[in-house]
Amino acid sequence: MKKLTLLGLGLLFFISCKEEKETVVSTTIDQSIKGKFEVDSTSSIAWVGSKQTGKHSGTIKIKFGEFSVDDGKIIEGKFVINMNTISVNDLEGEDKAKLEGHLKGNRDDVEDHFFNVAKYPEASFEVLNFTNENGIDMLEGNLTIKNKINKVKFPVSLTKVDDVVTMTSPEFKINRTLWGVNYGSKSIFDDLGDKFIDDDISLQLDLKEKK
Repeated sequence: MKKLTLLGLGLLFFISCKEEKETVVSTTIDQSIKGKFEVDSTSSIAWVGSKQTGKHSGTIKIKFGEFSVDDGKIIEGKFVINMNTISVNDLEGEDKAKLEGHLKGNRDDVEDHFFNVAKYPEASFEVLNFTNENGIDMLEGNLTIKNKINKVKFPVSLTKVDDVVTMTSPEFKINRTLWGVNYGSKSIFDDLGDKFIDDDISLQLDLKEKK
């Protein structure tokens, strides 16, 4: 009985800790926003990639894009991502340059390495649907990377200060292997041991837009 009681307390503690770590997601849509907006060149997507021994983070810049908003909803839109702007923010000097080159696929000995930006210099996202699910505003669309298209859905907020509209999201995850970004994936290769890189990449939008 004592062992069962201790086991029960341990399980309760584990569940409590897990619940405390869960992130509460909320979104905000400014109902006064209406019209067509062009994405500013300062817009970017933050990314986080993880592996057994740690993680790295950085940004990718938006090349161009536009969105239309009406009645508090994003009704259409598309933006193009400049994959040549992949940057690493948590390293400096030679280490930073090496990892950036690694992600861009700048390796002569591998035909299709990571994002292979020489062959696939652009990625894109095109809006398909905008819904409110349990009070959370969700944007759904086609994400194209390396000429492969998959649907993604994530929470989104729209706010306005003066003439600038900002579209943001909390962190959301995509499985990179769905787009053929297979390097270091233990779901693709079975001989990596502990030298694998997580399939999931965390992304977070920060788009600035003007009419």
